[in-house]
Amino acid sequence: KKWIMTLATKDRISFYSAPDLKNWQLESEFGKNVGAHGGVWECPDLFPMQYEGRTLWVLIVNLNPGAPNGGSGTQYFLGDFNGHVFTPMDTSIRWIDHGPDEYAGVTWHNTGGRTLFQGWMSNWDYANVIPTVSWRNAMTIPRQLQLKKARGRFFIASQPVDEISNRVRTHIERNNIEMNPGQEIVPFSDALPSPSLIRLKLDKKASFSISLVGSGGDSLIIGYDRATENYYIDRRKSGIVSFHHRFAAKNVAPRISETEAVELSIVLDVNAVEFFADEGLTTMTSLFFPVKELSALHVNAGEQLRIVHLSIDALKPMNGR
Repeated sequence: KKWIMTLATKDRISFYSAPDLKNWQLESEFGKNVGAHGGVWECPDLFPMQYEGRTLWVLIVNLNPGAPNGGSGTQYFLGDFNGHVFTPMDTSIRWIDHGPDEYAGVTWHNTGGRTLFQGWMSNWDYANVIPTVSWRNAMTIPRQLQLKKARGRFFIASQPVDEISNRVRTHIERNNIEMNPGQEIVPFSDALPSPSLIRLKLDKKASFSISLVGSGGDSLIIGYDRATENYYIDRRKSGIVSFHHRFAAKNVAPRISETEAVELSIVLDVNAVEFFADEGLTTMTSLFFPVKELSALHVNAGEQLRIVHLSIDALKPMNGR
């Protein structure tokens, strides 16, 4: 029967309470010696989530710099909050998004039984020097958060909100494509629409890559390396990359899921990609700046594999029209 304020205070989170939103008193502090501390803590969020009848409290702490691929990022802690103290279930560092371009993400109130999340799609390493003219930076698509268990631990999984299906204009798909090691296919002859939702399911966790290619020779590569058990987004040859020394990079994220099959959802726009693997257990967000819009999709097999399903949904623009 009181208000709780979650306040980021340099290198920790301070919890305050008030009966009237006016007279605040300090309840406790958390995090001085826990979590990632490559930079200042800011943009916190605190909320409960359910897993099979069990309540876990989620504490989101955005960090700049110090993210797994450099610069800005969103870490989170799982545990219990009793109105006074947040107690983490462990001291592991977890990231809601491993890509270089998701930051300051928080959730909404009044969303029924769903926990909806949205972040700023950029990175303070280069946000002020990106090669755009009439605009600078955008937001991620809204995402639904869920608790999932993998490798004996709890994680937050992120998925595009269901409402994205209401934006579908056209749908094309291919199924049961057998691929040999080193083989490349171009499964669709039509130009790659933008924005679009790409879905891929493989029969096993084999090394592969998806190359999104522009007519000018630019390419953005998304893939999985079974030897390292890492997903990656490689934007080194994606177009304009010289505006900052850290932009041209192959960014990686660990595969958390233990399932044999691999499932991906990729939301692609003109200069941004949001990547959700294994029902959102691994998520990456990345900007890129092609000289000419990416217009073709190539799939490359590093091993013998079968594409169980591959589809592209052309989406209506996200501006309400």
